Amino acid sequence: MPESSQRGEDSSSKAISDISSWNFDIDRFLNPLIPAPRWNLIPQPIAHFLGYRSRAPKPLGNVMVAFWSMVGAFVGVALVASVSKRGAAAVIEFCVVESPLAQPRNAFFSQLIACAVGVGISKLFALNPNAENYTELGGALACGVTTALMVLTGTVHPPAGATALLAVTNAQTVGLGWFLFPVMILGITLMQSAALVINNIQRRYPMYWWTSQPLSGDRDVDVESDREKRNQTGSQYEESLTDVPRRLVVERGDIWVPNGVFVSAEERLVLDRISARL
Repeated sequence: MPESSQRGEDSSSKAISDISSWNFDIDRFLNPLIPAPRWNLIPQPIAHFLGYRSRAPKPLGNVMVAFWSMVGAFVGVALVASVSKRGAAAVIEFCVVESPLAQPRNAFFSQLIACAVGVGISKLFALNPNAENYTELGGALACGVTTALMVLTGTVHPPAGATALLAVTNAQTVGLGWFLFPVMILGITLMQSAALVINNIQRRYPMYWWTSQPLSGDRDVDVESDREKRNQTGSQYEESLTDVPRRLVVERGDIWVPNGVFVSAEERLVLDRISARL
């Protein structure tokens, strides 16, 4: 059976399975439309601080993780203290940098969803003259709706729940109204900027910008990266990779992970052991 036909049947089967199991996968619709980042085409020092690596970094001990988490949280919170209170986000984005919850997509879009839902519900409740008596109910509703939307859009980020809650229950935040959007975007931008600098000194951040799954054009990027690696190391790989969209290479003393593929510290240790045994 032709590969294209097989893929079509697999996609149809997945769609039917999603419907029958009440599973909505937004990435199934968005990923084919989003181009894969071409970090390998920009200068390496810049690409490094955007999270691009030609090979996965070696894992750090928890002492160094604790140190850089402390530095990152201090710098991040200090930068945004006068803009917004995002201490919880700092813990996630500097401590558990490998977690999907800490990636830019989650950090950015979750807060936009929280702002829209929180401010919208706050404005809706304000139409009632007795709105002050129902702020706790409005806050709970905003948090609940935000949580559901984050799950459906693949942007779960716990601090966003607090943003939605405060947008309804905190007088200062409620007073901002729709102006909460630029304030929050500024805070996210400052926090992400600090994360890109500090987390890439000895670690890697982000693990991906949109998703760890293949994007439009990802196959071409992987083929080009693999060809560059082959030219640099002289390793004998197949000349044609058109049937191999992504692959992880383990050689003696060397491990190459395709850009955008998430490898945890525990998985890296396993790969290192396999590489040492070759």
